[in-house]
Amino acid sequence: MNKTIAYCSIIASSAVMLVISVVRADLLSDSNAFLKGFVNHEFLNILSVILAITLASAANIHLAFNTIEERHNTQGALSKSRFNLRKAAYWLIGLFLGGTAVVVLKPISCSGQTCEALFNSMALVILLWQVLILVSLTRLVFLIEPEFPAPPVVNPSEPPENQSRPDTERKKKR
Repeated sequence: MNKTIAYCSIIASSAVMLVISVVRADLLSDSNAFLKGFVNHEFLNILSVILAITLASAANIHLAFNTIEERHNTQGALSKSRFNLRKAAYWLIGLFLGGTAVVVLKPISCSGQTCEALFNSMALVILLWQVLILVSLTRLVFLIEPEFPAPPVVNPSEPPENQSRPDTERKKKR
């Protein structure tokens, strides 16, 4: 999945949830038992698990980038990838803070079903966005392939370094 598809998914889901929140608020408000029990500390638990897993993955990817650049002696060759990795990590942190704001502000500021539906919609979009970042970084992990050193060139007329020719072994015995 590329960035365009991810951004279109976020925009489309936001638009659909906005329309549903205004037209049929009961579908996304706290009258929906699942959403009432989900957009609270449970929502923050899921966001924090995704955040912890993804930041750990981002750190490992960063270290893999260091190894690749050191092996090829090309400092800065992966600067665009590093920038995108850093941006994804900061987005995750920002989305976690946004999710915290949704959970804290929802009970304080909501007075009707439409408001509850809007806050629940924001929570679902934040969750979708975090999952898309997780998918993106997971794909990046699988794109980093191992590099094996080139096999040594073997000249068939020469014996391997740790073995001597049979005729030299006979001479040594005599």
